[in-house]
Amino acid sequence: MMKITNRTLIVTLTLLLIYISTHSVLAESELASSKYQQHSDITSAVKDFIGNSINNNDDSVTITTKPLDKRLKLHKCALPLHAFWPPGASQSGHTSVGVRCNDDKPWKIYISAQIKQYQQVWVTMTALSRGTILDRSHVALERKEVSNSHREYFSIDQSPIGLLTKRPLRRGDIVQALSLEKPMAVKRGDRVIVIARINGLEIRTTAKALNSAAEGDRIKVQNLSSKKELEGILHKNSVVHVNI
Repeated sequence: MMKITNRTLIVTLTLLLIYISTHSVLAESELASSKYQQHSDITSAVKDFIGNSINNNDDSVTITTKPLDKRLKLHKCALPLHAFWPPGASQSGHTSVGVRCNDDKPWKIYISAQIKQYQQVWVTMTALSRGTILDRSHVALERKEVSNSHREYFSIDQSPIGLLTKRPLRRGDIVQALSLEKPMAVKRGDRVIVIARINGLEIRTTAKALNSAAEGDRIKVQNLSSKKELEGILHKNSVVHVNI
């Protein structure tokens, strides 16, 4: 017959208490899990909603949410959680997303989130002075965060090459439309060739530009012979097309 010592008894009782305590904590945890909404469910609803709202199907957007207070206890919703944009919420940068439970014990909470958007954009490779006409040595495409770029920038399907800087640009700046303009192809007083089409006939004459203009702009000209003023579109080689 096995002899049970006091030491063996103490060890056995200790292990039994640990077992009971552990399973009691697990049971309480499972009870809480079934009773309260998991915070991870709420943050997942927010991220899924943002991703679907901004058509995020690649790595061009990262979404992070502010951790919820561990003390927050919301009853577990019997219906799928409903996420929504609060009035005035931004879909870029720092923002807020609402999450609502619409069952018979409704609740609503707002979650802070940050949306970082990345794109291939044109960036200056060197410092540029005002009045520089951009060429391929001045700019390059780079992946940049554009979440807070409220002004229009040039993306991969556009090109700023050939445009003129309106102000100095620093090395590494994202090239934005407000910083550039088309260079003037014709200045006021320059001679231009006017091509007018009348009833299918083409007439060419020489005129004087009454305003400066870039290619593709509308320009007013004055016929050197008749002094008549006309308006047309400036094309390459100082040619102005006028429809009469």
